[in-house]
Amino acid sequence: MKRHHTMTTAIPGPPSAKNLLVRHEPAPQSTPDVHGPFGRVIDVRKDAPTSASSAWVTWLLFMVPLCIAEFRDLPECEIARVSARAADLIASHGDDAQYGGHHQRTARTAIAKGLAVLARADGGVTALGIHACVRPHAGCPGTSPTHSSPSKHEERDV
Repeated sequence: MKRHHTMTTAIPGPPSAKNLLVRHEPAPQSTPDVHGPFGRVIDVRKDAPTSASSAWVTWLLFMVPLCIAEFRDLPECEIARVSARAADLIASHGDDAQYGGHHQRTARTAIAKGLAVLARADGGVTALGIHACVRPHAGCPGTSPTHSSPSKHEERDV
């Protein structure tokens, strides 16, 4: 249900003239074309058949929005370069990201950057227990009425 507020302003005139009533109506609000500088990144572990560990999902919920914000003003040629570099790191050191190793930090960061790049695609990306997107789209799990944000109690336990 949309609400429309109307404001009426009385403009006083000379004592002998009638007061003029001017009606101000707000412009209709359009749907935003972006979710803001950090995009929309949400936990979808409940809806996913498989997902990453709780620590992984928590880390991704923190890092992917930062990467989205970092890439926001980059030209497409630079996004392509970041994407290729992330894919190369994941292919070479993906096992370090999961099991630990010398390249664990760079591999995990490459995964977060890759998800941030994929969030720019139509419909965003859903992987490893998170959904990330930068624009509103049909079927977004973040807009469904069944999706709720964690309670304060659940946030403390993370």
